[in-house]
Amino acid sequence: MSASIACALLFAGATACGGDKAGDKAGDRAGDKAGAAAPAARAESVDVEKLGAEEVVKRARTAMGGLDSVKVNGTLTIEGGKLTFDLAASKAGDCAGSVGTGSEGKVELVRIGGRTWIKPDAVFWNTVAAKEGNAKSGAVLAELFKGRYITNGQDDPSLKEMAEVCDLIGAVSKDDGTSGDKYTKGGAADVDGTKAFSITATDSGGENSTLYVATQGKPYLVRMEQTAGAEPGQLTFSDFDKPLDLKAPPADDVIDFSAVKQKLRTA
Repeated sequence: MSASIACALLFAGATACGGDKAGDKAGDRAGDKAGAAAPAARAESVDVEKLGAEEVVKRARTAMGGLDSVKVNGTLTIEGGKLTFDLAASKAGDCAGSVGTGSEGKVELVRIGGRTWIKPDAVFWNTVAAKEGNAKSGAVLAELFKGRYITNGQDDPSLKEMAEVCDLIGAVSKDDGTSGDKYTKGGAADVDGTKAFSITATDSGGENSTLYVATQGKPYLVRMEQTAGAEPGQLTFSDFDKPLDLKAPPADDVIDFSAVKQKLRTA
């Protein structure tokens, strides 16, 4: 799925992505079809009648890579697990929103200046406890940390990877030139009131995804979707360059990650 932007989110072992391998795979595919930002190039509206499919995608890459901020929401299926996103992010990697892993829980996420805070729900805590071999501690952790944000986990590999979901603009505009995707022009479309044009992206395995590029104003990528195959999903992009109003959680609502690790061992 071309929109597999955020499988870098590994939820302290509770992810639907299945670990580093899946995260790497999804991150690669995010860049494969979403494409790269052409640095400093001016993004202009596209004349889909005159341009070929690859040129339309190229201009969409330029537009997305030039963003200062963007919002994404939707659902992906990665290796049988479902991920849901409602996240606003800046080019600097700051973000706020939530990411869910279906039956394994949901986490609210804030990242500012390289520091990350997460607020898991009760389902998440139960999942983490079970994966740590101490299922009974799940309810204890959920109650103890209810409504609390966890921070200072940047040295933990799983939490570090989770924070990478905030590098949304870089992920959606990545292109290392090795994907080998083929693009085919589709037709006019409407994405939540935005006039767009569809492009079918076919990867080396013959799997198709559809990219929707705005045809009025800058040619932003407004939606990616895959409706067939084992990993269906859809991500919609909006709030292009809308300033983010990010605030760190109140100190009274924050607990250090070391306390979480201690409770996982002793609860």
